[in-house]
Amino acid sequence: MASGGFHDSSTHTGSFHSSGGGGGSHSSSGGGGYSSYDSGGGGGGGGGSVMWIWVVVYTAAYCAMYIDEMESLSVMHIVTLVMVIAVFFLFSNAMQDRKRFAAIRRLRNKYSEADQLGVWSAEYSDNRNGSDETWYDHSSKKYSILFTEEEYGVENVKAVIKTVKRTPGIIWVSPAVWFVLSLICAISNIFFYELVIPFFERAYMTDEAFAFFDITVLLLPSVLALTFAVLNKVFVKAKDKILYECAVRIITDRRAKENKERTERGIDRKLSSKWYYNNCPNCGAKADYHLKTCQNCGSSLEAGTAAGGAAGAIHRLIKTEEGGEKS
Repeated sequence: MASGGFHDSSTHTGSFHSSGGGGGSHSSSGGGGYSSYDSGGGGGGGGGSVMWIWVVVYTAAYCAMYIDEMESLSVMHIVTLVMVIAVFFLFSNAMQDRKRFAAIRRLRNKYSEADQLGVWSAEYSDNRNGSDETWYDHSSKKYSILFTEEEYGVENVKAVIKTVKRTPGIIWVSPAVWFVLSLICAISNIFFYELVIPFFERAYMTDEAFAFFDITVLLLPSVLALTFAVLNKVFVKAKDKILYECAVRIITDRRAKENKERTERGIDRKLSSKWYYNNCPNCGAKADYHLKTCQNCGSSLEAGTAAGGAAGAIHRLIKTEEGGEKS
């Protein structure tokens, strides 16, 4: 039992060696090593998906590395294995997410806008606001922003680029990058402990210090893999929230622009309209509402303003959308 001084390096042996390692435990003031569970198999039945293939292959490789004569894994080995399996589940939608946000990566890298379809969280919604191509659903927070929209495609691109530029760049890192980082950590988790712990076994340190490094070296790759997977999930949620708000702004601005144009057209029609007499001011003949000159004497029926003539004696011709006129 250690009393807290420095011990010769021979007294320290990692507690989590594979069948080819020491298999013992360091002499710490708290006593022996770690309990273990029966290896429950790495199974997975599942449906032939890529994710389940990764889980089965990884579990088999991990068990082959650490189970001593097919007996059991220690508790800490099971913890690291469960964390890595959780990583694969967290990345189950990584390829779909990568496809949804691929346009962002290409726009940030100055690729042609025409090469990109757009960004979206759903392809369709019954409660969408906007057009068939670019819309948002307030109830489900789903959205779609297409860059190939015939009338507004270029404006959509500009709105998304502006949104991306004013948010932290780490949010827009591709899910594929986080997956690769997690995968590297997950694979290194199989052999990292066996490669690194001998350095600490040879080092001159207290039992408490060695216990800390023993656990840290074992957990580090799996913790990093899980951290990258969680970060990816968080950033995917953040991207969807930011782009949903962008879609809301696009549709709101679009409607405001359309309403402005509609109002301006109405004002223009009214300003361009003119007043005409119902009866010819020259000969007194009655004039139909669509006439601008008297059919009897040929005089102009234009009154100039509404003040010209008595009430009911004049009418106004208003230009229509099609370019014609109506009273």
